[in-house]
Amino acid sequence: MKSMTESFLQDLARLLGPAHVTSDAQTLAALATASVKPAALCRPGSNEEVAAVVRLAGEKRVPVIPCGGWTAMNYGAPAREGALALSLLRLDRMLAYEPSDMVASAQAGMSFRAFQDALFEKGQWLPLDAPEAATLGGLVATDRSGPRRLAYGTLRDLVLGLTVVNGDGVLRKCGGRVVKNVTGYALERLYIGSLGTLGIITEVTVKLRPRPETASVQELTLPDFERGFNATRELALRLPFSAATASFPGKPYVAQLGIEASPPDHARILREIEAVAAKTGASLQETGATSVDADDWPARARRLRAIQLKSGETVEPPLAARLTWPTRAGDFPAQLRNLDPLALETGFGFLMAFLDFPGQVSVELFGEAEPETSTSTSTSTSTGTNTSTNTRTGGERTPDLDALVKQLRGDGLPATVVWKAGGQALTEPIWGPPRGEWALMREIKKTLDPPGILNAGRFIEGI
Repeated sequence: MKSMTESFLQDLARLLGPAHVTSDAQTLAALATASVKPAALCRPGSNEEVAAVVRLAGEKRVPVIPCGGWTAMNYGAPAREGALALSLLRLDRMLAYEPSDMVASAQAGMSFRAFQDALFEKGQWLPLDAPEAATLGGLVATDRSGPRRLAYGTLRDLVLGLTVVNGDGVLRKCGGRVVKNVTGYALERLYIGSLGTLGIITEVTVKLRPRPETASVQELTLPDFERGFNATRELALRLPFSAATASFPGKPYVAQLGIEASPPDHARILREIEAVAAKTGASLQETGATSVDADDWPARARRLRAIQLKSGETVEPPLAARLTWPTRAGDFPAQLRNLDPLALETGFGFLMAFLDFPGQVSVELFGEAEPETSTSTSTSTSTGTNTSTNTRTGGERTPDLDALVKQLRGDGLPATVVWKAGGQALTEPIWGPPRGEWALMREIKKTLDPPGILNAGRFIEGI
């Protein structure tokens, strides 16, 4: 890759207009994250302008970082130095909306909130868990579905078609605007979750769902983890939850059960939860939220807000890292039993883990709350629930994320590091050791991005 030159910036300004190209140091510093430090920012205003920018960058071998709401820019490996951030925020219009067909098309820079607002009057929505500032293109590129996947599926189930600009600067369409439109390979699925490494998404067409009439989150708490987990698993297998998330902050066991349904169905599901709670001796309360806790971008603690030490002091342990891996629901308890002492051995003071049914684990690792002590604590969660656990500390030592990740992978868990604090060293690959299918992915990358400029280095094995 080549460094960005002044002549390249001048060519960009001629393409887009000087107002839409900047290399201002203060602006770029405000955008910088641990993974992305762009050398310049441009804001094309049409599909054709996106294509023109990519062609120019390809000719000059300048790496390009697609971006939207800037809500997931720490996701993935660090970007190459001297890269051009290509913002899609000017591409923010609804292109077509057919309420009777429950299908909508929008430009990729449209925010998730604006898109949902446009559907509101017709009683429809795109059932994802995502930050309001995230863009549709960013959600597709990162495959951000959240806990609601249990009821509605993932973006692979909801995306009908895409318009993309590949690394050769050619604008291409895949999929369509109707549900039954695919006669061959569903090429649009190739771009979902590819982190913008194969093409820059400029337009998105999705299937919609009726907006539920009622929504609530019920929190189930039991003293015993095994009994609590088994009860949640049984409920998730037979009831149509919008989301079911089991958390493991120690004891007691806590689960959040999201209900989105018509009033009669909501009442029926709630009665069944209440029956299980009564049978198992669990406590049940409504949290007042309308959606189950999901990952935040930029990363903040998902539920843990503070720890009250035995001395009465309240501390906020720093979030050090977030890991994720797919699993079978039944394997979750054993995996967490093994992770608990491993986190202690590698210097982490506290951990919380979640299973978003049907089988996605998310683990948050925190720094130490108090050095050289082992103290019974009370954990304040975002829902206000207090749960008893142990804060394990071993002195003022830096947590060893590298050792923890290496051990997890050695035990067969394909852990991905989706976020880490700036001070956390990591020599292990973020995406895990090479797998057989990665060779095919490298060949696809070469075909769709011949210059190798799109989000270069950020995906698996430097793709």
